[in-house]
Amino acid sequence: MIIDKSGFLLMAGTLAAGGVGGWLVHDSKARHRVDEVPVTTATASAVPVAAPVVVVDQTPPPPLCDDSIGTPEDCPAVGPSDEGVCSNVAAKRCGEFKSAFKPKVAAAAVSCLRHLKGNELCDPARVNLCGHAALMAACPEPTPPPAGNGVNAANGISAANGAPTNGAAVSAPSSPVTLACENILKSCANQPLGPTAADCRQTLSGMSDFGRASMIECMTTHCGDKGLLGCEAMKKP
Repeated sequence: MIIDKSGFLLMAGTLAAGGVGGWLVHDSKARHRVDEVPVTTATASAVPVAAPVVVVDQTPPPPLCDDSIGTPEDCPAVGPSDEGVCSNVAAKRCGEFKSAFKPKVAAAAVSCLRHLKGNELCDPARVNLCGHAALMAACPEPTPPPAGNGVNAANGISAANGAPTNGAAVSAPSSPVTLACENILKSCANQPLGPTAADCRQTLSGMSDFGRASMIECMTTHCGDKGLLGCEAMKKP
């Protein structure tokens, strides 16, 4: 078999060129696929951020202060050995505490009287201290709600019918304690050592309506000599 040398060389060169060309085409396609792969870069938004911690206060609200609940015990009595020597001031004042104080305040004052021993029951100052301590521990008088006519004082709109009120603010009505203390402070206006509004409110907050009326009458004539402490739970003459 005779092979033409020039033809063989030409064929070999063609095959070699085709192989190189095919490899170049394949390589270019491969590079093209690689170039099409998206390159992601880390950004600040990709970093996970911890959620804020919300602390919920689960502390229960304090119990509502209410002096209208309670029943005073029986008043103490002076024993036979003290009759004729000690006037029954404890029993007398005990009855006044019950009528002039709110139930829970009266219960505290009477309990204090029942724990007095011997001559303590004969000492007016010590007996009166039981009533005063109970009043000082009484619940503050609650602030009354605004006038019950459905008026929004902030924008002057009636909540009931939506009618404008010309922006007139509706003030809250005065409480019985506030009214009583206003009368007492007027009575003591000319006294050098008259009571303060804060002392008056605390003293009268633990009293019944009868007790407050008695305080007004007592302070009208005895602001200078008895004062709030001396007029506590004193019955009207």
